[in-house]
Amino acid sequence: MTHLGGRDTEKDILGKPGGYATKMSKNGMNAPCPKCGDSIKKEAYMGGSIYYCPTCQPNP
Repeated sequence: MTHLGGRDTEKDILGKPGGYATKMSKNGMNAPCPKCGDSIKKEAYMGGSIYYCPTCQPNP
């Protein structure tokens, strides 16, 4: 991710967005997972939020 300049949702000090494409984010919440089609979910995690597919990324 760092070699691509960070996430596409972030910008550097010159305003250029990063080149790492974010596939699961707040913009995709409740959208279909690009792999299986299940809905993307949001959960609180360590003071922030994570977005994931409960089918492709089940809890351990």
